[in-house]
Amino acid sequence: MKVLALQKLSWDVVIEWLHSFQLEDKAKVLAVYQYLLPAAPLLAKLAASCQYYDNPHLTQLFLPILVLKGKIHVTTYNIKQVLSYWEDSLHNSGVSHITHLKVEDITSQQYLSFLPLLGHLTNLQVLVIGSFVGDDLLAVLGMNCHHLVIFDVREEDMGNLITDVGLAFLAHCRKLRRVYFSEFADEYDCSDEQLRFTGKGVSLLLLLPEIEHIQCSEYILRDALHFLYQATYNKQTIAVQHLMLDHEEVTVNTLQTLPILCPKLEVLALRSDPGNETTIGRSLKLLPHLKMLIMTVGSVCRFQDLMFSSYGPQLTFLYLTSYLLESQDLIILSQSCTQLKTFVLKMHSFGFDISNSNSIDSLFPTVEKLELMQNISVRLFKILNAKMKNLQEVHCMWATIYNLNEALEVVIEGGGWRNVQLLVLPVSCEIKLQTAQMVATALPNLKSLAVSVHQPDERKFWNFVEKNFPNLERINLYPVLPPSSTGIFSQDPWNSSWVDNIGKRS
Repeated sequence: MKVLALQKLSWDVVIEWLHSFQLEDKAKVLAVYQYLLPAAPLLAKLAASCQYYDNPHLTQLFLPILVLKGKIHVTTYNIKQVLSYWEDSLHNSGVSHITHLKVEDITSQQYLSFLPLLGHLTNLQVLVIGSFVGDDLLAVLGMNCHHLVIFDVREEDMGNLITDVGLAFLAHCRKLRRVYFSEFADEYDCSDEQLRFTGKGVSLLLLLPEIEHIQCSEYILRDALHFLYQATYNKQTIAVQHLMLDHEEVTVNTLQTLPILCPKLEVLALRSDPGNETTIGRSLKLLPHLKMLIMTVGSVCRFQDLMFSSYGPQLTFLYLTSYLLESQDLIILSQSCTQLKTFVLKMHSFGFDISNSNSIDSLFPTVEKLELMQNISVRLFKILNAKMKNLQEVHCMWATIYNLNEALEVVIEGGGWRNVQLLVLPVSCEIKLQTAQMVATALPNLKSLAVSVHQPDERKFWNFVEKNFPNLERINLYPVLPPSSTGIFSQDPWNSSWVDNIGKRS
């Protein structure tokens, strides 16, 4: 079989062709595999596109190349084929090539058969698992999988299965960098009886030499940090670089320990309550590596007391949640955060005081990505998008903006968005045909657009775009991931490129 023949087929045709086969006979599997073999560099990608993990026959077909590539996705549909392959290759250690493993939706009986396989994956570096995670599994990892780097159990309702004993075993994986116990930090609150592990157990993981991030309930992280702080007498520090502590259960006392205990912090989420601004500012200025700050402030916040001028110049990412903003607050942030590249703003109310707007010439001149969420006043929308001259991406998918047509006209007429390449307007706010046409026409660098046009005129608008701007890409709203859902905020590390590069084989 020549590669050229495969090149003549479209990707979708190949996928449909493979799904049409009933590969129950081993001879047929071998024949198809030999047919595809010349395109070996593409087979792992082809397997994922075919969703082999939901098809036992396709799993059997692609398993040899998937094992060599080191990345396997196991479900209740294909675990039998994976276990059979392991049993056949047990003596030649074939499965030792596997570095990335995802397991989901398996039964309790399948789980018991899976644990011995897991124990033989001595080079495993990434494990994403959403079924039956308990101390027994953590013991297998700690005793056998010493190269583990990422452990993700966010899809699992852990119940009473994981205890501090299991975390003690997991702490034997000395190369661990990232551990995810929950979809979001406050998924389980302090009154939730589902969690049996405690801050003392998590403290064992925080002591690992390469640990960067542990995602679990803030109150557990709080207890872990206090436990370690009380036990530290010789200026011992921990390597953690990413802490999510944005919760009312985490007081300013915890934040004061961070410069002493966690001097390598690069990413920090916190809550600033009224009256604590100065104390928080003093702590933040003592974090020399801080690059990304996620901060929630109350309806009354003295931004000048947060000392942004001390640490703002080193920030590249700022995610601010607030109830009320004044134009002076924006000026303080803009003048302090001189290297900022991404600004995410979530407003719980439409409160924005624009009394000093005449003094504002430019805002956040280095910011390239802006994301606005929830209740964004028209005045706030106008001033940000008109005064931020370097914007390349604007994400407003989950924003509520009344009088959006008027706001867009002001931004465009004021010369805003001249450098914008990606524009995502609110999914809940439909705009007029004329306004949408004005936006498409006025932005010379626009490459991708997501917009809700009044339903009767939606087809007219996209016909207008196709005729006049054939290179402008129409994008659906939901597949566009904003800054608050990508990178370190991604809920899907399995498909993240940086995870693929861990132990990657060419």
